[in-house]
Amino acid sequence: MQRITVKSGKAGAIFGDFLPDFKSPAILLGVVLIGELLGLVLTVADAGVVPFDWHHFGLLSFFIQWVSLSSVAAIIPLQQRLNQMSAAVAGSLCFILVQFVTLFYSLLSANLLGASLTISTATIVQNLLISSVFSGIGLRYMYLQQQLRNQHKAQLQAQLQALQSRIQPHFLFNSMNSIASLIAVDPDKAERMVEDLSDLFRANLAEPGLVTVAEELTLCERYLAIEKIRLDERLQVVWQCSEGVKKQLIPRLLLQPLLENAIKHGIHPRPQGGRVEIILHNDDLNLYLSVSNPVDANRAAEKGNQLALNNVVARLEAHFGARSICEVEHRTDQFTVNIQYQLKKTQDSADSS
Repeated sequence: MQRITVKSGKAGAIFGDFLPDFKSPAILLGVVLIGELLGLVLTVADAGVVPFDWHHFGLLSFFIQWVSLSSVAAIIPLQQRLNQMSAAVAGSLCFILVQFVTLFYSLLSANLLGASLTISTATIVQNLLISSVFSGIGLRYMYLQQQLRNQHKAQLQAQLQALQSRIQPHFLFNSMNSIASLIAVDPDKAERMVEDLSDLFRANLAEPGLVTVAEELTLCERYLAIEKIRLDERLQVVWQCSEGVKKQLIPRLLLQPLLENAIKHGIHPRPQGGRVEIILHNDDLNLYLSVSNPVDANRAAEKGNQLALNNVVARLEAHFGARSICEVEHRTDQFTVNIQYQLKKTQDSADSS
């Protein structure tokens, strides 16, 4: 068995975002860890490594975490609006907001820690200076990281559009020839074939993204109707698709290229034709897709299918990253592609389309 595993892909926000999604657990964990590291550095700078003042470190960490997490909590509801501003304006507003939060907790810290209600001006200035330096560095770092994510997302989007716009030339030419031959003999069938072909081209020109499995199946039925007219009884298609899976999400035009590949390499070379089998089901976490086609005995040793598989792997990597797997089983009499990926919530489709 040949195994193709999709490697990790970076998930970026919408192109133009200034900061990463602070609601992400990974981002929040990073903020907490950086705060603890800052507390450790300041404690060492104040007292030296030996003896290490754990009490001072705890109080300092407590203060830093309140400032950092409160700043994040204040930025989250404003983030959508900040992303619509220029980087300079958005960065300045975030910087000022962090300084206000620092000032607030500096004035409140004496009371929270059970000390005197007053706090020296020097301590406030020191807190603001430290906050200015580290918040400036942190915002700049997060901005650069987010721009890398945005760039990667834009590149993936362009790749998806290029992949989606590909249509096998032989399929187009054969379909047009079939339509031409049917016009005089069966104009109604020729008209249906034109409608099915136009739907396929419309899907190829649509924006790449996620659609429901039901929508993808409808498109595949259009494609199979065209091939059925040309191949007649030589093409047999068996579907095993649970009702629950139809409302799940799938990358647009993920299944159709696999069917096209199966018919091209498994049905066309065989005078007797054969059966293409599609299995679709899901559990609470993953969606499972399998497409099988026969292999002509005279061409069993040939290597093919790479273009369609590369297309599929690229789509899976762009949408799901390491949460997806593509496996190939190439036997003497059968070729099978097995796909598994982690489900996304249905309401996310609007963000991905």
